[in-house]
Parts: sequence; structure tokens; C-alpha cells
Amino acid sequence: MKPMRYRRFFCVCLVLLLLSLLPAQAFAAPPYEGVDVSKWQGTVDWAKVKQSGVEFAILRCFASRKDTTFEANYAGAAAQGIPVGAYVYMYARTPESAVKEAQNTLSALGGKALTLPLFLDVEDKDVKALGKETVTDLMLIELQIFAAAGYRAGIYTSLSHKSTDMDASRLNGYDWWIARWTCQTTDANPKTFTFSSQSPTGSKKPDCDLWQFSNGGKGSTYGMGSTYVDLDYCYTDYLKEGPRTPNTHRYQAQVTAATCTTPGLLTLTCQDCGDTYTGAYTKPASGHTAPDADGRCTRCGEQLVQTGDPTEPDTPELPDNPEPPADPQTPESGVCKWCGKTHDSPFGWFVQIIHDILAWFKVFSGLGF
Repeated sequence: MKPMRYRRFFCVCLVLLLLSLLPAQAFAAPPYEGVDVSKWQGTVDWAKVKQSGVEFAILRCFASRKDTTFEANYAGAAAQGIPVGAYVYMYARTPESAVKEAQNTLSALGGKALTLPLFLDVEDKDVKALGKETVTDLMLIELQIFAAAGYRAGIYTSLSHKSTDMDASRLNGYDWWIARWTCQTTDANPKTFTFSSQSPTGSKKPDCDLWQFSNGGKGSTYGMGSTYVDLDYCYTDYLKEGPRTPNTHRYQAQVTAATCTTPGLLTLTCQDCGDTYTGAYTKPASGHTAPDADGRCTRCGEQLVQTGDPTEPDTPELPDNPEPPADPQTPESGVCKWCGKTHDSPFGWFVQIIHDILAWFKVFSGLGF
């Protein structure tokens, strides 16, 4: 063999050796295979989870209170090198409770790093009953608090809920984890279910970052203490970007309601350093309503149009047949020009003559009495 060929052969062998030493995850590419778990999966054998081929896990951390298995599941997944995300089940029905729920979720996480997003699980019937716009407003409050803390933020919901129970056009910039079960297992019809049973590129795959395609993974296959476990595919390469550790800000949140002319605002202020984050949590200002009979907005009361001509002064209304003002120099017939009375007494004629003389004297003399 010629020297040049030796060198080429040696280089090829060296490259193959180096590639064999790199971790398998370095060559992994989406879609990744994963599971999502909560206290309903019981005690999880994370070594068996790893052996089953699972490449990521999403852990429930909060649902009105901290999930009792979150700490153990996070530690177990980390020990096996399994990247994790987290989710919170949303119960909030007011802006104030949305702020509190988001802050409690961050407290439950305790500053832990997450490779996949922190998802807001929106499926509760009482929350959905609030209506599409209100639900979206509340979602944006929590999602922005998660993002301000430094996490990737996302939404978990079903394909139908996404289209009917929230305004997806206002949720741009957040990741979607969509539940659309194409195969499930029930106790009445038990069967072993594996990832290979469903193609991650199948025709029923929704447009999303993560797809929860089944609630029927056989628990024992995946190291779960439960009969079944949810199975997922991930299409966004979070693993390549790596984990995100939250910042250390301790934000206090203030919600300002929307008006006709200004959007609703969420203002976060760090109680330690004063760092401020402000974002619109609701749709843009609604705009005024059509003016009412008085020309005012029926929502905020602002005067929109003038109901009269503002250049013309107001004039009092006159009666239909106004009486002309009395001329003090020309009193009515029968009324004394001096005292303004009518003299009807037996000697009234005499009194009238005297008063007439006084009135004439007053006029011709110019006296002011």
C-alpha cells in the first residue's frame, strides 16, 4: 500500500474512532420520543424509562398545589440524563388568580433548569366556560410571567380546544403541545402500545412543537407504577439548545385592566433590583362603542359627539304666547301710575287724582324719587 493510501486509511479510522466516542444524543434529531408524568404514574423507575428509549420527559409540577412526585421525578430523570420540561394545570379564573398561580408554579420549580418548555395545561371545563377572549387574557398573564422568569413558555391543549376555546392568533411566540390521541388503550381492550405503533410523521400529526399522540402507553414497558402513560413526540430541537436556568428576579405582578383606548397591561417589578417587565396581556384597546343618545361611549362614558351646536349659546325656551314686559311709563289702564295699584275705594277717584299729579310732577321735574 502506498504512503498516501496509508495516510487516508489512518484518517478514516481516526474519524470513526472519534465518532464512536461521542454520546449517542449528539446525533439525535427530532422527532424525539418522550413521556409525560404526574403523581398518577406513581413511583417511576427512571432507569427503565431510559432503557425503553425515552429521550425526554415532561413532569407536572403544579395543579392547585405542588405535585407530590415532582421532586423525585426531576431527580430521577436528571440521574439518567433525560432532559425534562414541566407543566402546570390551569385553574385560574381571574387576573389576580392567574398571577398567583404562575408565581406558585415558579416557587414549585424552585429555580430548576428545564430543557423543554414550561407548559400551561389549558383544559379545565370551568376555565373554558369563561369564554375565548377571557381565557386567552388569563393565559397570556401566566405565559408572560414564565417567559420573564427565563423559561421557554408553551401551551398544552387538545386540537379542538385550541380552535374553539382560545384565540390562537394572540398566542404567537409560544410553543404548542397538542394532544391528539390516534391510539389508546383501555382496561376493556388491553394491548401493548409502543412508539413504533404510530408514525411520528403520520397524516394525523397536528402542526405543533410536541404531539401527545396516545394516553395508552403500557406503564410497565416504560417503568411506570401506573397501568398506562402518555406518549409524545417532540419536533423542536430543544435538546440542541440545552437547558435554561431561570433568572433570580423576584417579580411582583400588577395587572392593569384594558380600556377603550389602552390595552390591558401586565407589569412585573423585581422587589430586589427594580427591574421592570411590561407586556400587553390582552387584545389591543377595544375602541369606543357607538355613541348613545347623549353622544357618549356606552362602555367608558367619554363624550364622543356633541348633541348640539357648541358655537351657539343656549337660550331659554319661551312660552307659546309670551306677554310683553310692562313699560313702567305706560302702565295698564286702571292702574295708578304713581303706586301701581287700582283705587276702587269710595274715594278712590280723589286718591287717583292726587297720585296722577305726583306722577306728572315727577316726570316733568326729573326728580328721582
